[in-house]
Amino acid sequence: MSKKRLEGLDLNLLLALHWLLTERNVTAAANQLGMSQPSASRALARLRHVFDDPLLVKSGASMTPTPVAEKLQPAVAQAINQCRDILKMPERFDPARERSRFRIACVDYIGAMTAKAWLTHVRDKAPGIDLDFISPTMATAQDLVSGKTDMVLLPDSAIADLPASVNIDEFIRKPIMDISLKTAMRKGHPLAGEKMTLKRYCESDHILVTDEILKAGVVDRALAEQNLTRRVAFKTSTFLLALSILQHSDCIITGPGGLLQLDIENLEITEPPISLPGFKLLAGWHPNWDEDERHTWIRKQLYHACVQECGAGIGVEIAAA
Repeated sequence: MSKKRLEGLDLNLLLALHWLLTERNVTAAANQLGMSQPSASRALARLRHVFDDPLLVKSGASMTPTPVAEKLQPAVAQAINQCRDILKMPERFDPARERSRFRIACVDYIGAMTAKAWLTHVRDKAPGIDLDFISPTMATAQDLVSGKTDMVLLPDSAIADLPASVNIDEFIRKPIMDISLKTAMRKGHPLAGEKMTLKRYCESDHILVTDEILKAGVVDRALAEQNLTRRVAFKTSTFLLALSILQHSDCIITGPGGLLQLDIENLEITEPPISLPGFKLLAGWHPNWDEDERHTWIRKQLYHACVQECGAGIGVEIAAA
């Protein structure tokens, strides 16, 4: 076989070779190719020149492939099938017909709030899309690259504190909303209905939510600036556990307003008697998925659902307090 550059080859000849080797008949191959029998014969002649081999030889009413052609056929068939795969246009994304899962890395209460927003505002539009919520870890970044995880929801403060080994500049980050802290207690609490003064606040038992990834002590730092302290009677790693403790104690909690609103029937919610810094909730994903139609649709739906469910002033809170 003479050496030829691919750039100098008419790639239509590979399709002709495929059908010639498949049909082993010039007329039948021509029918498959949608060309005349003489055109198929000329294609076979050109292929014989390219491969410097007869490829197909007469054997009665049919043609028999040569040993070279026998070796070529599997590779040619694979190449043609791969070309077909390339040319298969992906079906347009239809949320009503989609059947898939979307994986979000976030802390528990963000998952609770997002799930509520999804069920209320999105689920009817995409009944076949299910959400998986997983805890954010240092491995989440790599999972975003591979597509194992679709999105991460974190506050700007948490992202700023990621280790140097995580190159956050590799990822797309978009703010979802401003977040704010509220103070809550169970209904029937001794302070329910009373004005929450700073003195009462400091004298109360508190529940603190802390996590190895998320920074804790927002409230304590604000109190320390005024030479004040509080008693943390319970410390938990999740807000959902903290809410359970809240319902069975005289403790108070300062946490995400959006989450506290989910249990509004059982809680008294008020403004903290101390100025606390705000944060922004950021959604992050890898650029590989930025133009993906399904990914884009779900991102937009989650954004609007969270805004509608939580409200601009309440927002989604991620920084532990």
